[in-house]
Amino acid sequence: MTDVAGRRFAIVQEYVPAYRVPLFTQLAAVVAADGDELLVYAGDPAGALAERRDGVQSSPWLRTIRQREFRIFGRRLVLRALPRAVWSADLIVVEQARRNTDVPFLLAWPRTARKTALWGHGVDVVKIPSRLERRYSRLLLRRAAWLFAYTQAGADRAVDAGINRQRTTVLWNSIDTRRLRQDLDAVGPGRTGVSPRAAFIGGLDSSKRIEDLISIGEAAHGLDPGFRLVIGGDGELRGIVEAAAERFSWIDHRGSVAGTDKAALLQESDLLLIPGRVGLAAIDSLAAGRPIVTLSTSLHGPEFEYLEPGVTCVVTDGVHDAARALVGLFHDRPALDAMQARCREASQNYSIENTVRRFHDGLNAAIEDDHE
Repeated sequence: MTDVAGRRFAIVQEYVPAYRVPLFTQLAAVVAADGDELLVYAGDPAGALAERRDGVQSSPWLRTIRQREFRIFGRRLVLRALPRAVWSADLIVVEQARRNTDVPFLLAWPRTARKTALWGHGVDVVKIPSRLERRYSRLLLRRAAWLFAYTQAGADRAVDAGINRQRTTVLWNSIDTRRLRQDLDAVGPGRTGVSPRAAFIGGLDSSKRIEDLISIGEAAHGLDPGFRLVIGGDGELRGIVEAAAERFSWIDHRGSVAGTDKAALLQESDLLLIPGRVGLAAIDSLAAGRPIVTLSTSLHGPEFEYLEPGVTCVVTDGVHDAARALVGLFHDRPALDAMQARCREASQNYSIENTVRRFHDGLNAAIEDDHE
């Protein structure tokens, strides 16, 4: 077994969004307390990711790397120049994503194959892969030294795909819920107005089904003229949202929100309307006590597993069904209050501290397993 002192962990990311800063800051601190070092190697976001305007450029644990995004046959690929420090690290953790062209080289080279771990969903959940893509992903997964899965279901699917369960860590992926609750307390109590209000928080891209968001809002406003929709986010489809906000007085677009701005948006709203992919917004929903209304036809992120349809969220079959569900909850305050309370109760299961602890335990287990 490797001596615990002086080990170096390298996490490679395409870019570091702001919501990941608490995770990496706390993880780097607990790793340093062991006498080890954790550094995150990431590039600058490009394309649709850059449009979100949420990338972090500087932090003590962050090292910037050169990378380039390009497309082949319509598929996005990322070519990175990994520094020597990554290749020589005691454990390398890379995103489980087919677009990263360096991953197969890390897993193929004998010096890095046994110390390269994957971090991700386990198997595809936010897209439907082709047969070739599925086979390629399974090959990478089976060659990885370890898997850091976002959720239990992701780990289970990865085991079904061929990885050894003993080489998996379930992170229970989260944001900093303690800080979110502090921000919610700082902005004051929740809704006191009479007009029904829904909020959207997330990237303005196709995965979030922004056009459906506007259409559901139109239908809800038709059912209840007092309906209001507040949108917090930025992205490549910002123009659609801005045009809708100019056309409809009941839409309020606030751009990218974080900290107390996000907390204020949540407190001012009765629930969240996210017709497309639901990911870490599930944590916002639970911590703030704002149930999510979404569509059954969307491919959701692994964190959707944290929600229970009919209990902490509402899953609907289409635009008009979603609008009716929204207005129905607005007009049934006891039912809405009960869902909000159940959200807050469920939120106690998730925290950044729990994710950091599991990540730290997994790093130690992975590096010890690698050197047995």
